[in-house]
Amino acid sequence: MRSGIVGEIERGIGAGWHAGAQVYASVGGKPRVEVALGEAQPGVPMTRETIVEWASATKPITCAALAVLWERGAFDIDDPVHHHLPEFAVAGKERVTVKHLLTHTAGLTTSLTHQVPAAELVADVCASPLRPDWVPGQRCGYNSIAMWIVAELVVRLDGRPFDQFVREEIFEVAGMDDCWLAMPPDAYESNQARIARIPAIARSGTAYWVTWRRPTGGIHGPISQLGRFYESLPRLLSPATLRAMTSHHLTGVYDEVLDARLDRGLGFVLGSGDPQYGFGDRASLGTYGHGGQTWSTAFADPARDLVAAVYWNGAATPAIHADRLPRLLNALYADLADFDG
Repeated sequence: MRSGIVGEIERGIGAGWHAGAQVYASVGGKPRVEVALGEAQPGVPMTRETIVEWASATKPITCAALAVLWERGAFDIDDPVHHHLPEFAVAGKERVTVKHLLTHTAGLTTSLTHQVPAAELVADVCASPLRPDWVPGQRCGYNSIAMWIVAELVVRLDGRPFDQFVREEIFEVAGMDDCWLAMPPDAYESNQARIARIPAIARSGTAYWVTWRRPTGGIHGPISQLGRFYESLPRLLSPATLRAMTSHHLTGVYDEVLDARLDRGLGFVLGSGDPQYGFGDRASLGTYGHGGQTWSTAFADPARDLVAAVYWNGAATPAIHADRLPRLLNALYADLADFDG
């Protein structure tokens, strides 16, 4: 029997949409699909061990890090951010709450357009105004830079550097021993041959990009490691906290940045069939996850005890991604049903 997943990946390779792909899926915590096809770099085969860029599929991990401290009573989700980050209370941001950060309703801005250390970027976001005419909580617009403030809250509340907190409180607990939020320079040197480089993305796979401590989208590792995060969420968080993170805090709300109507939890997109930002037509309504740029996505479908994570080694246009994403995920569900049959 020919896998529908393989067919979809090969279709995209033939069309020039991507050079290769990794797909991972588990049911009941047991791996059922581990596919690696095509190239990671020109002339270098993609393998299951190839290190890939998760992009914004990183964001649920950043949010889960803060949720660990919420569960421990370090703050309340409706706290104004400035209660824990006093310098944030300027330029109209006094009403922004932690919940607004996690639901993309904060409307934060920055004047910076280039790579800078975390402290400099956080200071700039704190000093910058909200988007024009923005009322926190009343409008939604994908707000990637809010994750810098989420990460800074973890640092202020716990004391450890954010990448250390993620390593010790999430990666080690989940058994994610082959991924990095900010790969150390020596690890980068020793792993260069394993790192995928996305065609036409100049920064992809470079030292400055892979080693940058970027809570918005900086984690690199085999895509199966991202799947392990979703498998481990019931261990990382209590049932009550995980339920709160994956409940509907926004339903059918228009995202002014993504130009799409999505349901959101706290750091997660929920049960969406949107062709560009969703989880395919077969995912149950309780599915939660997140994509990254146009080359990664991961989610958990609790109704089927399914976890899936996908990486394409190629940045597609929005229209192409809206085609290849649901087709591959629908093929994944079909393949799993065929395997069970």
